Amino acid sequence: MLRMLILADDLSGAADCGVACVCAGLSTVVALQETAGEVAADVLSLDADTRRMDPEAAAREVSRIVRKYASNKNLFLYKKIDSTLRGNVATELAAALDAHRSANPPMARTMAVMAPAFPAIGRTTVNGIQLAHGQPIHDLDVWRHQNMTGRAHIPDMLANAGLKCALLQLDAIRSAQNSLSDRMKASATQADVLVCDAETDEDLRAIATASMELECRPIWVGSAGLAYQLPHAAGIGAVTAVEPVMLPARRGPLLFVIGSLSRNSVEQVRVLTSSSNTFELSVPPEALLAPTGSARWQEYAHRIQSAISSNNDVILSPAPEPRVDLDQRPLLAAALARLATSAGEGIGALISAGGETARAVLQSWGVNRLRLLGEL
Repeated sequence: MLRMLILADDLSGAADCGVACVCAGLSTVVALQETAGEVAADVLSLDADTRRMDPEAAAREVSRIVRKYASNKNLFLYKKIDSTLRGNVATELAAALDAHRSANPPMARTMAVMAPAFPAIGRTTVNGIQLAHGQPIHDLDVWRHQNMTGRAHIPDMLANAGLKCALLQLDAIRSAQNSLSDRMKASATQADVLVCDAETDEDLRAIATASMELECRPIWVGSAGLAYQLPHAAGIGAVTAVEPVMLPARRGPLLFVIGSLSRNSVEQVRVLTSSSNTFELSVPPEALLAPTGSARWQEYAHRIQSAISSNNDVILSPAPEPRVDLDQRPLLAAALARLATSAGEGIGALISAGGETARAVLQSWGVNRLRLLGEL
């Protein structure tokens, strides 16, 4: 029976929140799109793929999905957001709340508990401002690269979408548990969203635990950080340690499809290529975007096939220069996926980095669902 729905705006978010549930002993399926029939899992983590939609289209899609599941009163609803606040955070949350209230008129006071911190990767929230390694994210490149403006002050961002917020700062989060619960209950009578500061996993655990005392079940909103704490706070996580899953033996070379151009990804490729058994194929954007049947495209496809047939691991990635515009990234991800499928059936395993690229690669192979086994 489905216990929890995670609604994410991209595949990376659906996967990292989903694996948090796996770590809590819950069977978890990530879906790249909705499919008919029941999901044989405790948790469905759905990639709504709304990150790059315009705000109105994203709101419509979120509203549609929430309405579909809102009638299940026993379902925990988790709205996954990026820990750097990328995407249509405020618009999608407003749509989710409106849809849930419309589907449950007696529960019109449905509200959200929001804690986007992810301390394990340096993302924290202090005085309502989202930070990365102690720096406000509005001062960092990630903010500018996404064409975002203003400050990363969460209550102000949500107010622009018509949501009334109450900010629970660190002193409240770190007060006695019954005191935090009382603060949440009092604030929930007036606010649409309780925005919670957090710097540590202990802060997130306190937020998750206190939220269980609210009179109406809220929509939880956060990154993977809060998702790690929610199953145990809700009493649906495993009490004992989860046994590690044994993977089948690999037969055949690895195909790495690296769509991300981040510094971390570039360094990972450098480490991978230090092995003499690894063949790197860095494809210029103009070659990736060439017609599939063109000589230029076929040249790269043949090079992949030749390396795979020689039992070499292959790293396929776009050339890092020139810098790709945001509006070209979906096209390049789809093109990279088409090229990856030319490897055929000869690979032993696929490793993909970059959520947009991974989604395109999986769909090019006809994969619409993933059953998560664990975290590398």
